[in-house]
Amino acid sequence: MAIPDWLKRQSSIVSRQLSAKKTKERFLDKTLGHIVSFTEDTMFNEVTSSKNGFLQAIEPRLKVLTIIFFIISLSLQKSLYTVSAFSLISLALALISRIPLHLFIQRILPAFLITLLIAAPATLNFIVKGEPLIRLYTFENSWSIGRLIIPQEISITKQGLSSAATLLLRVTASVSLVFLITLTTSPNRFIKAISSFMPGAFKSIISMSYRYIFFLIKKVEQFIMGFTARNISSMSRGVTGRRWVASRMGLLFSISLKLSTELEQAMESRGYKEEFRVESSELRVSRTDILWVILSIMFMGVMLWKSLT
Repeated sequence: MAIPDWLKRQSSIVSRQLSAKKTKERFLDKTLGHIVSFTEDTMFNEVTSSKNGFLQAIEPRLKVLTIIFFIISLSLQKSLYTVSAFSLISLALALISRIPLHLFIQRILPAFLITLLIAAPATLNFIVKGEPLIRLYTFENSWSIGRLIIPQEISITKQGLSSAATLLLRVTASVSLVFLITLTTSPNRFIKAISSFMPGAFKSIISMSYRYIFFLIKKVEQFIMGFTARNISSMSRGVTGRRWVASRMGLLFSISLKLSTELEQAMESRGYKEEFRVESSELRVSRTDILWVILSIMFMGVMLWKSLT
C-alpha cells in the first residue's frame, strides 16, 4: 500500500518545523556547553601544567612577578623590533615548556584577530600620514566627513603599517605571556601565588571564588537541561521566556548566598581565622628559579635600555 502524496508533503513540512524548533531549543544548550568546556579547559588545565617543562619548574610567585614585569616592559616599547623580541621570547618559552603549538596559537588567536580588526584602519593614509607603500584607490576629488578629511588617493603608508604591526604584536605578546602563566601552573598553585599578593581576607575570598565559579556554571547548565527535559514545546521568546530566565537568575543568586552562608558557618565551626599560611617547603628557591630571575632581569634591562635610546 503506497503512502499518499499529500501525506508525504505534510510529513516533510512537520519534520522541517520540528527540526527548526529543535535547532532553536538546542542553541542555548550548545552555547552553554561551549562556555562550560572553555571554563573547564581554561581554569582546570592540568595537562600542560603537569608536564616536565621549563616554566613548570619555576616557583609560581616568581613566575607571576616576572611575567608582570615583562608585560610592563613590553608596554613601554615603541619599536617594532623590540616588540617582536617579546613575541619571540613568549614563543620560545612555550616551546621549551612543552606546550603544544596548536594549543598556544588557539589561545592567542582571538586576541590577535580582534586587534587586527582594530589596527587595520591605522595603515591607511587618512588615519596615519606617511610614505605611501601600496595605492588602493584614487578619487576624482578629495572630500571630508566632518573633521575627517579623505584624501584623493587612498594608500597604505609605511608609518601606519609599522604602528599597526607594533600594536598587533604588543597585544599578542602580552596575551601570550599571560597564557604562559595559566598553561604552566596548576590551578591550586596559581591561586596561591595570586592570593599571596593580596591583603587580609582577600586571599581566602579569591581561593574560594575560584573553586565555586565552576560549581555555579554547572548549576546553570543543569537548569537548562532540566527545562528542556521536562518540556515538549519550545520556549516562547516573549514574556514566558523572560520570566523563566529571570527566575533562574534569582534562583542562582539565592543558591550562591546560601552557599556562602553555609561556608561561613562551616569555617567558623572549625575555628577558622583570617590567616594565610604558606608552608616552608613552598618558599624554597631552586637553581631553575635563580636562572629564570637572572635571565629575566638581563632581558628586561636590555629592552628598557633599547626603549630609552
